[in-house]
Amino acid sequence: MLSISISVLFLTIAIAVVLALIVAGAAVALARWDNRSAAGAIIMGSVAFAGTLTLAFLLLSLVIGAGT
Repeated sequence: MLSISISVLFLTIAIAVVLALIVAGAAVALARWDNRSAAGAIIMGSVAFAGTLTLAFLLLSLVIGAGT
């Protein structure tokens, strides 16, 4: 069984959230650079944030599940 401490788990989740925020910010910046509306840029950023966070948690659960 994989022994992972709670602090490492929280640190990994925090890194995933920061990565998702960076990706969402990049998506908004790209949308604004492409002359999209502000609403379209917010939607693109939200989708990028949710997608990145979902992928990060899926990978985290895969890593944790692989150790058991």
